[in-house]
Amino acid sequence: MSAEALSKLSLGETMVTTRAGAARAARARTAPPVQTNLSGSPSRTSSPSTHESTSPTPSLIDSTSGLQYNVAKLNTEVRRRAKRGLMDDNAIKMKYCRASDDDPEQYMFFIDDDITIGMGGRFAVPRCTCGANDQGTACKHIFWILDQLATQSDSNDMKSQTLELSADGSNVHEIEPADIIHEKGLKTISKGLGWVLHEVPLPDEDDIEFEIAEMLSVFEPSDALPSEFKCDEPAYLSARSKKYREFRELFIQVASENLGLFGRLRSVITPAFQTQVFFEKINDRIARTFNALDEYIKNGPTDARSDSHDVETCASKLKALVGAIFDYFDQQVENGTSSKDIEARAASALVTILDQVSSRNCDAYANITWDGIPPSDPKQNNLYVSLIGSPDKNEGLFVLDALEMLPQEDVLRNHWEVLANIGRRLPPWTPPAFKNTFHAITTENSKSEHTTQYSPVVDASRYERI
Repeated sequence: MSAEALSKLSLGETMVTTRAGAARAARARTAPPVQTNLSGSPSRTSSPSTHESTSPTPSLIDSTSGLQYNVAKLNTEVRRRAKRGLMDDNAIKMKYCRASDDDPEQYMFFIDDDITIGMGGRFAVPRCTCGANDQGTACKHIFWILDQLATQSDSNDMKSQTLELSADGSNVHEIEPADIIHEKGLKTISKGLGWVLHEVPLPDEDDIEFEIAEMLSVFEPSDALPSEFKCDEPAYLSARSKKYREFRELFIQVASENLGLFGRLRSVITPAFQTQVFFEKINDRIARTFNALDEYIKNGPTDARSDSHDVETCASKLKALVGAIFDYFDQQVENGTSSKDIEARAASALVTILDQVSSRNCDAYANITWDGIPPSDPKQNNLYVSLIGSPDKNEGLFVLDALEMLPQEDVLRNHWEVLANIGRRLPPWTPPAFKNTFHAITTENSKSEHTTQYSPVVDASRYERI
């Protein structure tokens, strides 16, 4: 072969680079070329055809979704884009989709590489920010999304015959893509395709970071509560907690830039699951706090790192737990996400705390066997006095302020027997404000029939003194 002939050789776009391409090339080699006879109708001949050199893609394309498209109306360049968008070599992935805040019939689709497709509303034809459709013809991203939407259409024509694409690629089978969405709704279509849908206005960056930190707190190794998880790093952290905080920051960075990932995190760590984990942590702390007091009463002050609390420390931790329950419930009400489940779990935890405190109206150190001089002040040796009988100034009513937020009828129905026992334990010298509020709670709807029901949220027997 001469040097001149060698220089004219080119791999071009017909070079086979994939197994699917090899199969298509084999079919092209074995099929007889098509020529037009004198009557104007196509006929097969054995003579060379120039069709392959002018059309890099066939007139019919089978998409990866299983639909077949007629692209005969498209010019060579647009047909090439259609092939890339409809077949399996596009690597296009949806991050999330949403309806416009200004126009609910205008739809926005956010895909990888920071590309956005808009259709419906002010968009007469689909528009893509990749820039390839600036001349008014569809890019590969638009062809891809047309195919995805076509699979969700209820039209039998869409699924039973070859679909014809318009010359500019803006519609399929003379149906606008936005009309397919109007027909079924974006929520139904996104669910059918497994796309993340943002139905509410997008949160700002700070809100995203806050929400992610709260969601990830369900996996925090030390069982920190959401409010603690977002605080500055404490003086001591285990190796697992340190690594977890590093992971949290990394995930926040990635999810803040990819709202599709943020949406998927929301679908995995649901509000119901967050509530379940929050109260599991609360109930575990309630048990450990009372057990730590019992440990201190039994063995006295020991190693500071051991899990034992004197009366004052126990009282302080119980106040913090009640405050955490109060704040959590208040936040759910403010966010409009409160539920019967949250109310039931909150009531169960609060009643358990009050039940345990009311049963400890005594000098905790009266029968100690360890050396040392215990405090003689009732506020320091009697848990009931510390929290209920003689509370600090400017403090609200222990537990009752939080209980009053909850539906009283449900509190009574589920905890009537426990509340009745607490009422019988209240000594005459209990502050009038506490006693009156307690009786107001327990006598609300007193004419109703109160039945004791098993509550699956907290097993009160876990907190009985040994």
